[in-house]
Amino acid sequence: MFKKRFLIPTLIIFCCGCSLFRKTKPVFLEADYNKAKEYANFITKEELFNNLSVLSADSLEGRETTKPGQKKAADFIRNFFISNNIPPPPKTKYFQKFSVGISDFKRASLVVDNDTLEIIKDFYLFGNTKDTSFSNINVVSVGYGIIDGDYNDYLNVDVKNKVVIINEGVPESATISKGWQSWRKKQKLATEKGALAVITIKNDYGSSIERIAPFLLNPQMKMHKDVLAQSNMIPNFCVSQQLFNRLFKTANKVSFTVDINYLAEAENVLGYIEGGEYKDEVLVVSAHYDHIGYDNGEICNGADDDGSGTVSLMSVAKAFIEAKKNGFTNKRSILFLAVSGEEKGLFGSRYYTENPVFPLKNTIADLNIDMVGRIDTVHTDINYIYLIGSDKISKELHNINEMVNDKFIGIDLDYTFNSEDDPNNFYYRSDHYNFAKNNIPVIFYFSGIHRDYHKPTDDIEKINFDKLHNTAKYVFFTAWELVNREKRIK
Repeated sequence: MFKKRFLIPTLIIFCCGCSLFRKTKPVFLEADYNKAKEYANFITKEELFNNLSVLSADSLEGRETTKPGQKKAADFIRNFFISNNIPPPPKTKYFQKFSVGISDFKRASLVVDNDTLEIIKDFYLFGNTKDTSFSNINVVSVGYGIIDGDYNDYLNVDVKNKVVIINEGVPESATISKGWQSWRKKQKLATEKGALAVITIKNDYGSSIERIAPFLLNPQMKMHKDVLAQSNMIPNFCVSQQLFNRLFKTANKVSFTVDINYLAEAENVLGYIEGGEYKDEVLVVSAHYDHIGYDNGEICNGADDDGSGTVSLMSVAKAFIEAKKNGFTNKRSILFLAVSGEEKGLFGSRYYTENPVFPLKNTIADLNIDMVGRIDTVHTDINYIYLIGSDKISKELHNINEMVNDKFIGIDLDYTFNSEDDPNNFYYRSDHYNFAKNNIPVIFYFSGIHRDYHKPTDDIEKINFDKLHNTAKYVFFTAWELVNREKRIK
């Protein structure tokens, strides 16, 4: 699940205003459930376990978006579709690829004469800056790097094509406007003066590192279209006063490389089962197969988040294709959408909804499965599921889902997180939201947060496969009704 606690919604979606919305009129299930129960048997705990054993293995290194483990997971899901004769959508491939812009501040180097400095320990680089590389550049000190009225640190100092050394802050002995406390303002002035880089001497390097090291050590990702135009500003390296005293007072030359901005590729994996008489109408079943990678050097396998939802999607897809193999064709089509980039900001589902394979107007609903294999810190038994969003756009979807549960599953439906005043804002934190903001009815199936959330301890040994199996069947029966009703839900 997307790790940010709060997201500002880009579209206000009107809701019922009640966290425990109940049926307001009778709902009649129209599908052939003798067939449904027959093919639900293809969803097995054994297969859920086997597939999750692969997706949550250490060899996939936490499935972080764009990294080799994510690619292995994508290949595994695609191969599952291929081996079960589940094709991609017409005129497309299994992979829907998208670009991610990455800023990785660890890809910067700084050498003072012959001493190679170590990132974080000795220096750090911050801010949006152009990528560049120079060797053996002269250094020059320019005090505080300020020009303000009669005060001029650059007076009679030639800094063109040199590296300038600047003190943080402003001099106490001069009347300087407070705006010069900004390192960005000093960096801009040095750029205008023709310098190639800035080295800032920090007043308290230790506290600065303590505050921003987690940011610097974790590459930042954005959707390619959201990446800011790369700045024309020169690099600004920060060092401690102690390191300056040890190296820079006698330094003659500096070499540096900045290569922090680059594009990488991620993939959604698409499987498709074409329907019959209403085949242009498409139900989406979604789950994200990416996770967060490493935490302090330990692999976060993400067995529950969202290995559990991904293997549920795979098993539901198998049940539907088995029905089609045996001559039962759904009235509507189904797209099985395994997305990447959810942990970085719902990237994959956003990319799909901005570049849909099928027109969004033809998408009848999204059933999104995210973290459904554990018991959370609130419940004491497995017989529950949180439902989020089911009544916000289509009351009919909500009522159908409840009727399916009443007739075939019989678990407690918890609407706590469906409340408009839910402080967790879960409605905005998983992939269904990118469909909902396009006015497509959604259900988010969720088991809640547990103590291993986003930790290296979210492992397969803690998955409750009875719960996972029951939830996968619940999604299957709901999907079966949606694609086999006579009329599209409203």
